Amino acid sequence: MKFAALKDARIELKTSSSVKANLQKAAQISGQDLTSFVLVSAEARAREVMEQYSRLTLMSEAHGALLDALMSPAKPTKGLRDLMADEPLVRR
Repeated sequence: MKFAALKDARIELKTSSSVKANLQKAAQISGQDLTSFVLVSAEARAREVMEQYSRLTLMSEAHGALLDALMSPAKPTKGLRDLMADEPLVRR
């Protein structure tokens, strides 16, 4: 996380006293202030979640079926060929 970046957004949250105490202790142990500790931890977890969301995991059988489909695509149908021959709806 780049701390030199312009800080133009605010996050507010409520928690219990025990959770806050745990976060403060962990921040102190890691040599950070509470805000930095929470933000760095939350951002790292957010990156993990987004990476997991963007990764496609297939079982062995599904993986083989996907590879087969990619290596031997179906022939275009008449309807698809007609559609592709039409004038585009948007001109660039």
